[in-house]
Amino acid sequence: MRVLIKVFTGSVIGVFTIGMLGCGCLFPSTPSNTLMNLYIDLHTEAEFLRYDGKYREAIEKYEQAFKIRPRPTANTKVIDVSYLTLFKYRIAFCYAKLAEAEGDVSLYIKAEEVVKESYQAAILRSDQIGVLYLWGYILFKQERYAEARAKFEELLEISLQGGFHDIFAMNAMDALRTTYLELGDEAATPRAFEQLEERLKIALQNRVPDRFLEVALYGLGEMHLELEDETAARRAFGQLEALLETSVQGAVRDRSLESFSYFHYLGDAYLELGDTDAARRAFGRFEELLETFVQQEARDVSLERFWDFYYLGESYLELGDKVAALRVFRRFEERFETSLQRGVDDGLAYILSTLGESYLELGDKTAALRIFRRLEEILEISLQREDRERSLDYDLYRLGVAYMELGEEASAQKVFVELLEHFPDSLFKAKAEGFLGR
Repeated sequence: MRVLIKVFTGSVIGVFTIGMLGCGCLFPSTPSNTLMNLYIDLHTEAEFLRYDGKYREAIEKYEQAFKIRPRPTANTKVIDVSYLTLFKYRIAFCYAKLAEAEGDVSLYIKAEEVVKESYQAAILRSDQIGVLYLWGYILFKQERYAEARAKFEELLEISLQGGFHDIFAMNAMDALRTTYLELGDEAATPRAFEQLEERLKIALQNRVPDRFLEVALYGLGEMHLELEDETAARRAFGQLEALLETSVQGAVRDRSLESFSYFHYLGDAYLELGDTDAARRAFGRFEELLETFVQQEARDVSLERFWDFYYLGESYLELGDKVAALRVFRRFEERFETSLQRGVDDGLAYILSTLGESYLELGDKTAALRIFRRLEEILEISLQREDRERSLDYDLYRLGVAYMELGEEASAQKVFVELLEHFPDSLFKAKAEGFLGR
């Protein structure tokens, strides 16, 4: 079963209109600067504690800060209630996560009390949507599925009033499906999807922000796949592909890869549907756009973009197109060499290991050996660094095994010896010794 809450993390708070009003920046100077400073310190400490997962301590600091919060002198009703909504939301969030961690049902009850206060203060749709999502989650965790369903349905209705405009709506639909299953109402799931499709039609007509529609259409197609409704899945994916084509020029111009990535996801989805022609079309479009983006980025291209090349090559392999896979892997290799001019880091070793193994899978032993020799050079450099972020024993082990597979026994023995010298307590010690005949 799909995980119910996909975005239930600290970053959820960002959906609120007021953002970080808690810092006090919208409030005028008060005679008591000391009190203001104390408030800011308490609120900041609470934020850090929440991000660190120290929810009980965070609740205490939030409540202390709330008691001494500064009051705006102007008549700013929207700011006042949004501020209260956000503060109570964060406290409810902490109670819910604390309940989840400790298994204490009474903490869910407390979370529900606070989230009710948050919702009662909410007058902006964007605030209401976030609070309803948290409220539904709290109810779901208490196995009060019918009540949770009502909250998610209310969330969707509010979203419809303003157009499909928030990622919470998509996640609420997924959560709705889960609650229907928990309630044993399997017939309700297709009905819920029909409701979502109607909402998406309205959103497409109203031209709401494309990034939300992309998430929604892709998620809808994936959910149809889970229900084995291939016709509906193809319809959703087809709508997404058409939407991407209309918005992609702006994405290129803005140097954003958010839209590009959905072409890759689409290709994988089409593969799952057995439509190789559509998959090849989507992969080809993604490759074209990825090249355009990387050329714009020049030397500043990030490691994330290297992985885009790699994963595309893997997708071409799954498609059975070895020519395309080799082409993309070689582009991946070229970009990798460019990144080395900016220095070596531990992540590069892992990338090279994976690329070399992909060449082996393609039967290109010459390319594989070239990559593994390069990897050996990088590992030698990394082993001398005192500031390396992770152990390299796994990378050495993979390299040794690859050399054995290529018939390079002398090179393999050298690597296994280095593994044992640098990492005597490695989990791969016994296997390395086995290769060395010890």
